[in-house]
Amino acid sequence: MHYKFRNPDLARQALTHRSYLHSLPDKDKGGESNERMEFLGDSVVGLVVNEFLYRKFTSLREGELTKMKSLLVSRVILSRTAKLMGLGDYILLSDAETGSGGRDRASILADTLEGVIGAVYLDGGLEPARRLTERLLLRQVHEILSDANLANYKSMLQEYVQGEFKTHPQYRISSELGPDHEKVFTVEVVVNQKVLGRGHGSNKKEAEQEAARDALLHFEKIVRNDRQEHRRRRRRGGRGRRSRGGGRGHGQGGPGQHGGRGPDREPRERREPDGDKSPWAASHLQSEP
Repeated sequence: MHYKFRNPDLARQALTHRSYLHSLPDKDKGGESNERMEFLGDSVVGLVVNEFLYRKFTSLREGELTKMKSLLVSRVILSRTAKLMGLGDYILLSDAETGSGGRDRASILADTLEGVIGAVYLDGGLEPARRLTERLLLRQVHEILSDANLANYKSMLQEYVQGEFKTHPQYRISSELGPDHEKVFTVEVVVNQKVLGRGHGSNKKEAEQEAARDALLHFEKIVRNDRQEHRRRRRRGGRGRRSRGGGRGHGQGGPGQHGGRGPDREPRERREPDGDKSPWAASHLQSEP
């Protein structure tokens, strides 16, 4: 990383997955997982990448910059970077999460990397966090973006699905329209028997690439929607606790003042009641009957 923390506790928290805290005996519980740091790191990464693209690609319109940014901060790129760093070896996980392949799971790797960047921001401010983000995510910006221009979405989706679900995406043709010399193919990409993306093209290969791209965007939407829904639920729960406790009235206290571990955290991984099973994606990728 080429960064020395002034406060080592921030580094430890950035590497602490919630499963590790839940696995500790009650007498040893305390501390905090990296969830809130992931939330902060996500914003820091977004700011740094947005500014970088704004300054570097002065002739591009907002829509084109948005597409570039969505690729550079995607789960695929973040988890790939974390894997190259060997970050998974340092994450504090429960034995159950480790046994289920958590150290190689794409969502855990991506979220932990954002947590580390958030911790650097808290420890040293924006400039060290900016330098780290640029070194890890933007040094090969042209290579990453050229992959996108070459429509390398199938390999990116394969990498993500293998790391997250230990399976492979499958492609199937859902329709063929038009005469032979102007045929349009529609392809669906399926993971765990659930359709995650569709694409169209003048040949099967082109349609598959479009379907893979659609699936990658689908994963990003799931992440954002889960974070927003979790935030709404925790806010509602926080208001209810204050009202029952008779402490603060409705509407008092700003964000982050609800107590506990901070309701403003927007975890990427939806926590299911039975604990360490799969992260957010499990609830969205159950096999259809």
